[in-house]
Amino acid sequence: MPWEVSPVPELRLPFVHQVLTLRRPVAAACRDFGISRTTAYKWLGRYRDGPGRALADRSRRPHQSPGRTPADAEQAILDIRDRFGWGPRKIHAHLTAQGADLPGARTVANVLRRRGRTGAPPAPAAAPQRFERAAPNELWQCDFKGRLEVERRRVYPFTALDDHSRFLLALRPCLDLSMATAWAALWDTFGEFGLPDALLCDNAFGSSASAPGVSWFEARLLRLGIRPVHGRPYHPQTQGKIERLHGTLERELWPRARRDALAHFAADLDAWRTGVYNPLRPHEALGDVPPLARWRPSARRRPARLPAVEYPPGSVLRQLSTVGDVRWRRYRILAGRGLVGEYVRVEEGDNEVALYYAATQIRRLRLSGPPRGPML
Repeated sequence: MPWEVSPVPELRLPFVHQVLTLRRPVAAACRDFGISRTTAYKWLGRYRDGPGRALADRSRRPHQSPGRTPADAEQAILDIRDRFGWGPRKIHAHLTAQGADLPGARTVANVLRRRGRTGAPPAPAAAPQRFERAAPNELWQCDFKGRLEVERRRVYPFTALDDHSRFLLALRPCLDLSMATAWAALWDTFGEFGLPDALLCDNAFGSSASAPGVSWFEARLLRLGIRPVHGRPYHPQTQGKIERLHGTLERELWPRARRDALAHFAADLDAWRTGVYNPLRPHEALGDVPPLARWRPSARRRPARLPAVEYPPGSVLRQLSTVGDVRWRRYRILAGRGLVGEYVRVEEGDNEVALYYAATQIRRLRLSGPPRGPML
């Protein structure tokens, strides 16, 4: 049978009644209630100072906190949290860069928790495998963000990000997911920031099982001297930086962006990109500095129009058929439907044949045995 124990607040008033009303000795009452004399005299003193709620539990909070964060610093922390939705580390880095005197990110976290500005803790994740290019414009990443409703229409924001600096190059609302729409957004971005060495995107912009080879989108990149790179199917980790950006958009921008009109939505996206994300928002992977601190424009400027494909004099050329292949020594070599009607350069040597589009090799195959159909 368990012991029957009364809560401490329920013992105080009966004890005081035994001593002050019934005139029992303090020592005897202490034995009956199982408390020390020090505790007994503390209860009696508190009752004499103010009967009633004087015997209720009191807060253990100290009367004075000399080391507490000043009120103006707390308000600055809350203002940044309410404005941008950032976490403690980013808030600390931003305010420190502005000249504020804060002890550390843990203090910022304590302020947010004390003032009710914290959310649910994130679920634990496996240790990430990181990669990063050594300089700006060595690699860009691009993708469409999932569907949103703006002005009662479906909108798909197109995003482009520099791999090295995390500089947000493009954040444009689009009305479809086509290659032509993505190319139009990229063409304007190339004109503003220059050309990257390579562009990483998912397979929606490249070849597929139904249409292997070079796509329409990839062909235009090759004409600009940009190497297209694609992640593996069903493997979003390859584009981890752009996926992380999309999570930031959901947390920090979507709840604040206006959706009553497409023009308002586009203006809010551009204001956040140029006024918050690139120049102000600290990035943990960059040592808590904003992307603008590591970004440099590309030295390769975009031409006024897409350049024509030129080959050295004396090159052996073949024009692609309407299904995207060429014939060479009774072989059919598939190059891609994105190059239909275009010319490719053919080089043969050591029982191998290579196809080049512009200055880039797009196929290299061995010539062994009799031809048996298209070389895929």
